[in-house]
Amino acid sequence: MKKKKSENPPKPKEFVNAAFSALKGVQTSIAPPPPVKTAAEPPRKATVSDDLDLFLLAMSGVERLGAKPDRADRDKPITPVKAVVRKIEEVEQKLFLEAIGGLKLDVKFEDSAEEPDEPAKPRPVSRLKQLRRGTIRIDYELDLHGLTKDEALESLDLFIKGACRRGQKAVMVITGKGLHSPVEPVIRNAVEKWLSNEGKQMVSEFFSPPREMGGDGAFAVFIRSFPETAPERD
Repeated sequence: MKKKKSENPPKPKEFVNAAFSALKGVQTSIAPPPPVKTAAEPPRKATVSDDLDLFLLAMSGVERLGAKPDRADRDKPITPVKAVVRKIEEVEQKLFLEAIGGLKLDVKFEDSAEEPDEPAKPRPVSRLKQLRRGTIRIDYELDLHGLTKDEALESLDLFIKGACRRGQKAVMVITGKGLHSPVEPVIRNAVEKWLSNEGKQMVSEFFSPPREMGGDGAFAVFIRSFPETAPERD
């Protein structure tokens, strides 16, 4: 009697869900967490260093953000502006005070109260005494050597405005003859005119220091004092 071959039981069919099979290979996108809001820092008061850095940046020929120069301008070689702002050292301060010890000044200026539109006029000066006593210090100088007249006046305007914002009492401005002007002291004349007219609302007086400190090629400039505006009350 032949034994019946044992037949293997049929395998159960795998469950196939057509709806989910279409999702194979699709990555589930998870929304990123919302950004954490941080409290805004209070605005930081500009310091003397910040102000000087801004001035040097403006005078360095760096292009401002958002400016789109023409192709012809981009191809031109960049010539850096040579205006130099420098802090006067303590030793130089002492030498300056020694040099002006016997100096008699008759070329200082102030505005006329009756005629505000007139240029500054010469008058007897008391600021020289303040310099000798150390009440007023000349801490910074602007060197305009090698600039054109327009570059020099632009640098001078920024420098004097910065001195006003910093509350400085006096600064030194070193002048030159100007580019392509071998005969006439164009820069010196332009600076003197600017100080007497356009800059007179910021400048109270100025004079040429002793020869050791620049003589006719420089100006010691006294800055006006502006009272701080009181905050408005509700």
